[in-house]
Amino acid sequence: MPITVPLTQLGSSRRDQLDRVIEAGLAAQGRVFALSLEPVRQSLGDRWQARRDHIWDAAERTLERRLPPPDVFMRVDEVTFVAAVASRDSYDGQVLCADILRGLLSFFLGRNADDDMVLKRVASLDGGALQCVRIDPFAPRPHAESQAAPEPTRGPENWTPPLAGRRHTAAIFTSTDEPVEVEFEIVPVWRLDTGAVGAFRISRDVREVASLSSAQIEAVDRATIEFLIPLLEEYRREGGVFAMIAPLSFPTLAMGRPRLSLIQQWASVADLMRQAVILEIQDVDAGVPMGRSGDTAAMLSPFFRGLMVEIDDVQAAEKALSEHPFSGVVIDGDRMAAPGLLGRLIRAARRCTRNILLVNPPRGLDEASLRRAGISHVTELDERVQAAPVPEAVRPDASVPA
Repeated sequence: MPITVPLTQLGSSRRDQLDRVIEAGLAAQGRVFALSLEPVRQSLGDRWQARRDHIWDAAERTLERRLPPPDVFMRVDEVTFVAAVASRDSYDGQVLCADILRGLLSFFLGRNADDDMVLKRVASLDGGALQCVRIDPFAPRPHAESQAAPEPTRGPENWTPPLAGRRHTAAIFTSTDEPVEVEFEIVPVWRLDTGAVGAFRISRDVREVASLSSAQIEAVDRATIEFLIPLLEEYRREGGVFAMIAPLSFPTLAMGRPRLSLIQQWASVADLMRQAVILEIQDVDAGVPMGRSGDTAAMLSPFFRGLMVEIDDVQAAEKALSEHPFSGVVIDGDRMAAPGLLGRLIRAARRCTRNILLVNPPRGLDEASLRRAGISHVTELDERVQAAPVPEAVRPDASVPA
């Protein structure tokens, strides 16, 4: 039976944040939960008014620790907190919220709180109220979900993920080279296991230039940070939900002066870089001296939420992945000219990580084929998706563990 949670006490800024969570499709994907402290209010009786500020503060500290970005939470009335779990699927989010609620109730009530737990899943925001459904916080993962990968659920019909499609064109000038243009676009990154948006990625396209000089590469990286900073300032101002993958070039990051220049450039949003930005290191080729990619990654790791490396050469990939525990790898399907190269790159990556993001997927591959091939994340397929069996070139080696 639906349960209504009125939002009459919710301020305009938190209502705007809640609207963005709903618009992002998280409620439609079953990843927004309402946690109730009503048993605490009932237990305190007349003492509730005197102690509620202390209880709110303690609960918010716990939620802040347990739900770091990209997850978000807010208090919507005297006893209800809403948690939007962007970092996990709906069942894992349910387990996390149940564990948080159990801990809060046990702390405030001083007893085993299982019988006091009221956990609800938020279905929609209808006017001035949340429409919720009470769920069993201890229910096991649905059998069908545990036995087979779920079909993608790309949010409500005609839904466009927030941030998706934002574009910017920058003119790149150096003292010795011809000017070039770079087009930036934000594209959603979909998790193939849940069909949910897991992050957003900044895509870069340098127009009509076969190769760039080192000065131009550095200028493109600086333009990338210039594009990223306003997004992070918006994240701080309005409350973020998703992680952002930002590409920067290894030749720039490996050199002390340009690397320091980039760090100084993002200094005003350094805290948000650590919270929300995953660095994608590009252009790590086989000629990089042994240890250089690992040293560079280790120096940059404290500045970011995570590090990924783009790979398009098997030898370079194996060297880089052996030198640093990257969070994942990025493979660009448009750069897979050699037959079978995509499959070899997937096999090399899966020895070290299960997070493999395929951008610009080759034509003729549907999502089920990509999952079987070992891909975990993908940028939007659009017209590239065709119902076709997975080609031999991307079939994972049977010897590679799943």
